[in-house]
Amino acid sequence: MSGSEGNKWIIVAYDLPNEPSKLRVRAWRNFKKLGAVYPPVSLCLLPNTPQVRRDIEQFRSDFKRHGTILVMDANALEGQDEDVLSKMFQEDRRKQYEEIYEECQEFLDEINENLHNKKVTYEETDELEQTLEALERWYGNVREKGYGRDEDASKIEKIIARCKRALAGFAEKAQPVGINK
Repeated sequence: MSGSEGNKWIIVAYDLPNEPSKLRVRAWRNFKKLGAVYPPVSLCLLPNTPQVRRDIEQFRSDFKRHGTILVMDANALEGQDEDVLSKMFQEDRRKQYEEIYEECQEFLDEINENLHNKKVTYEETDELEQTLEALERWYGNVREKGYGRDEDASKIEKIIARCKRALAGFAEKAQPVGINK
């Protein structure tokens, strides 16, 4: 294949255990025999959406100034490859949702602790409102990425609703600083 015909590429991402090392060496040799290059770049996989493409274009020039960026379209050659990739994205979203859930639990714990310690002020209410807004933005950003499971999203929506109710109850009890001392 001449250089002008080389406008189609196959990206192979693989993971093999470190031991026995012969598996990794054999894979490397097999790919090198096929003409593989191992560019000194980090690799990430992103959903091919218009928003992702726009965002990449916004920071492409930074990469060009300081290093290298390769942005390529890629399609799975087999259905099982697509399934593996989808599961990777689903697992990543599940972990992100779990982290949001844990932060919501901490939010609820903070409200309960403040109530217990009679630290129920307008200022504390304002701080809690900002925290809840940040949690909702975070959830929206993760959901917007796609690949999340409906049951995970539902779990987050339920706990955010609990957070809103808890905050509303807290706000009803809030007093200016100095009055509740």
